[in-house]
Amino acid sequence: MKYVCYFLYLGWYWDFDFAWFIIRHEIAGERRYGINTTGTDRLSDVKEKDSRQHATMYEPVNYYSAGWLFDRLLPQDKAAAFLDVGCGKGRTLAMAAAYGFRDIYGIDLSPKLCSAAERIKRSLLSQYGDVHVLIQCMDARYYDVPETVGVIFLFNPFDAVVMQALITKVEESLHRKNRPMKILYANPEQKLLWLEAGFHETASFKEQHYLKGCILERWPPVPRV
Repeated sequence: MKYVCYFLYLGWYWDFDFAWFIIRHEIAGERRYGINTTGTDRLSDVKEKDSRQHATMYEPVNYYSAGWLFDRLLPQDKAAAFLDVGCGKGRTLAMAAAYGFRDIYGIDLSPKLCSAAERIKRSLLSQYGDVHVLIQCMDARYYDVPETVGVIFLFNPFDAVVMQALITKVEESLHRKNRPMKILYANPEQKLLWLEAGFHETASFKEQHYLKGCILERWPPVPRV
C-alpha cells in the first residue's frame, strides 16, 4: 500500500511515467538495503517555528539519484567519515554503510524521523560489526561538522538561509583541519552557494527531466615549496 500511495503522490505532483520510474527503484532499493523509508512527512513534530520555516518536507532521496552519486565515490573517499545533513529515516546512512563507510553521521530536525533513523542504526550495527553511526536531532545551522568528515550528502534539505550557515560550519571544520571535502548533492537547488564558497562541480546528471544531482569538491591548497 505504501508504494501505491507514494506512486499516486508522485504522479499527481509530477507525472505518472516519472512516478513509475521512481517506484521501480524504490521497491528494488528497499529490498536491497532491507529498510523501510518510502513515504513523505511534513515535519509537523518540529516545534521550533524558525527551524521549520526554512526546512523542506521529508521525502527520501530516490534510489536512482543516490546510487548515481555513491557510485562515483573513490576508495579513498570511504576512508573518511560520511555525513548526511537531513538524514530523515536513515536511507542514505544505510547506503553509506553498504558502500563501505564505517564512520557515519546523520542530523535531522524531526525527532520522529530521527527515531526511525535510530532503528536503521541498530540494524546497521548488527549487520556491520565495525560501523560507527551517530544520529543527532538538531538544526544544521548549529552543527559542528566533525573534522573526520570528508563526504557530505544533501537532498535539498532546506533553504538558502540554512544552507549558507551550513557552508560556514563546513568552512570552520576545514579551517580546523585542512582536508579534501566532497559534497554529494541531489536536487542541488542551492548549488551556487557552494560554488561561491570555492567548491568545484566535478560531475553531474539529469534524468527523467526532474532528477538532478552533482558532486562538488574542494581540495586543500598546494603548499608552497
